[in-house]
Amino acid sequence: MNYDLKQFLREHKIAIFLALLTSIIVAFPQVYFRIDHKDLYRDGVEAIELLPDSPRSALVREVQDGHPGIGSIYYKDGKDDPYVYQPLQPMVVAYMGQMFSLDINNTILLSRFILPLIVFLLIYCFVFLLSKDKLAALSSAALLLLADSILSFSGASRLLAGSSPSNFLQLARPVNPAMTYIPFFAFLVVFWLFYRKRDWRLGLASAILLGLNFYNYFYSWTFLYAFGAILILIFLFQKKWSEATRLGSVFLGALIVAIPYFINLYHISLYSTSGDVSARFGMVLSHAPMFVSLTAIVALVIFFLGFPKEDREKYFFSLALLLTPFVTHNQQILTGRIMQVDHYHWFFNKPMAVIMVLLVIFHWLGRQQLASYKKALVVLIILVSVFTGVFTQAVSYSSDRRDGGNIAVERQKYAPVMNWLNENAEIESVVLANSEISHLTVIYTSLNVFHYISAHLSLAATEERIRNALYTFYRLEGVGVKEAPEVLGAERGYISASIYGLYYRELLGSYEAMPDEKFEEIIALYKETLSTPTPVWLEQIFAKYKVEYIVWDKESDPLWRLDQYKFLDKTAEFDDLVIYRVK
Repeated sequence: MNYDLKQFLREHKIAIFLALLTSIIVAFPQVYFRIDHKDLYRDGVEAIELLPDSPRSALVREVQDGHPGIGSIYYKDGKDDPYVYQPLQPMVVAYMGQMFSLDINNTILLSRFILPLIVFLLIYCFVFLLSKDKLAALSSAALLLLADSILSFSGASRLLAGSSPSNFLQLARPVNPAMTYIPFFAFLVVFWLFYRKRDWRLGLASAILLGLNFYNYFYSWTFLYAFGAILILIFLFQKKWSEATRLGSVFLGALIVAIPYFINLYHISLYSTSGDVSARFGMVLSHAPMFVSLTAIVALVIFFLGFPKEDREKYFFSLALLLTPFVTHNQQILTGRIMQVDHYHWFFNKPMAVIMVLLVIFHWLGRQQLASYKKALVVLIILVSVFTGVFTQAVSYSSDRRDGGNIAVERQKYAPVMNWLNENAEIESVVLANSEISHLTVIYTSLNVFHYISAHLSLAATEERIRNALYTFYRLEGVGVKEAPEVLGAERGYISASIYGLYYRELLGSYEAMPDEKFEEIIALYKETLSTPTPVWLEQIFAKYKVEYIVWDKESDPLWRLDQYKFLDKTAEFDDLVIYRVK
């Protein structure tokens, strides 16, 4: 066994080295931030890092706070509701941190070291097992994880112009997409082995891994089932009944693992808000066909022109992967429900296209006996990928974008507030604050918030509740009857996104495309609330939604003027940040 391990390490040492290098590149901005700003780490105040940021950090914190069901991330109520976010991703990251008693910053940092390493090796393993070509496997993993951003015209042109092709690497975002890829490629690796070796134990492992995808990411399991359906149909057309049955058993077996997932879906359907939440996720009712991306079409053409046909099993397996986008982009013809098809493109269609095109290129070079060109190509791809990854991380860190290092430094002004809330507020208390502070509160404390834009993806988020939250902020800003049309009109897109999520963006092309009658109704309802004096309105809202603390950023929200309300008690002040307790 020891000999086999040593032999494996020797044979795949370059892949292991590149996997380690990838994890270092992904994690380095967060590590460097601590070196670059070591003065922030003092006086027991937890610095705010999140380089880059992601809403899924809040899911990780929710699990660490003892709510693995993640029924309600932002609200105090609804904690035991059915989950609408699949829980496996944040649970893995959260429990990884809890094993070592890590805070949220170090939990995210640990995941940035470990998850990219695993993803790289899984992609490498899948491509190597499929092709028996180490060079193609190394190129695929490096290109997809470090240089994915330049596989589009816009990203490549930005890089050539000397600017970052993306805001940090996708892989550096907390939790997703790193955790999306692990069960996905783990299934493909084991399923390919089962497909080849016909070992029932591999079939059982495939079914379990496929079942785990139900709890990990909606678009991964739907992609894999579309892939499985195509592959089984290919064998049925060939009248290979036993092969179709053998492969179908894996997909049927996975449904047993997914039984709790479907029970959860049933419980969701019992909530009156289930339809609203589905729409906010971007689900549109339509049977209209959709075109797949040019990437998928070009990859399929190249596949037909150059993929080796000698191994029919490998040929049909690979063909099924490339045909899958044509199904996932048009499943609504049967179901009548259009999903966010871009998720298929970003995370699955494009990676599969890249892998298959590289396999064709490396196969062609091998057939032409151009071994030196193959080596030169893999060196070029790896060098370009590593350069792109390092450059993207470095430029993003030094930028003034929302997730850059400069923004992270500005966010440190909120660290004393987070520290005070952790020390003084009762666990699960509700905090009212602006969007930035609310976002940080659910990540850096065990508290809940009155409102945050992403809270609309909760079953507890009724349309009335969201409207009341928005109206409360406008009341705090002193927006009256005359100012309402202009002020709310200027924030039409934000209001649409808060109440209706992605629905109008997916249906009509933009958040602002919300129908005029809907928007006029929102303004009219706001004007109706103005018949209630602001102090009375605030007291009623605070009581209804159990608001216990308010954090006022005087610099960002100068119009709030909270000192005028007698039912608020000032309890702490940090420069322009003031904390009030509701009496």
